[in-house]
Amino acid sequence: MAKITKKTLLKHLSKSDKEDIIREVVTLFNKFTNVKEYYTAELTDETNPMLERYKKKITAAYSLPNPKERSTNINANKLIKEFKKISIYERELADLMLHRVECGIVAFNTNNKRSETFYHCILNSFEEACGLIYSDNLINEFKSRINKALKDSQSGKFEIHKKMKEASKDL
Repeated sequence: MAKITKKTLLKHLSKSDKEDIIREVVTLFNKFTNVKEYYTAELTDETNPMLERYKKKITAAYSLPNPKERSTNINANKLIKEFKKISIYERELADLMLHRVECGIVAFNTNNKRSETFYHCILNSFEEACGLIYSDNLINEFKSRINKALKDSQSGKFEIHKKMKEASKDL
């Protein structure tokens, strides 16, 4: 099967009339969850309800009474990957990743017997969130949450506080 490019898609759409394009979008909306979630986020005037839903899922993954670290990390990574498919705003992705970091910090402050891998996953999310925040110039919006995460990470192991401080030095 030949790879369809954006140029091919644009050519197809330019040949289609408005009703055909509307039918195609409705078909995609009905068939694919990601499309439905995208339009749910895009057409809602308030805070993205999908962002809130994903935040709740991440909170639930980290607040299990006896969570398996590997499952928690895999689940959080999967949720962020799914959210990347439906969100077009880097701000929302940074918000979700920072939320994961905040949940992870609460988890390791609650149970300090976490593995280095657990800490590494939290640090990776923090670094990626800081990168998005810096590149999109969202520093003022997220500065207080970053400072709180830094403060709360001080009791963590594996030099997490030092590494997070280094990752956020440009913010």
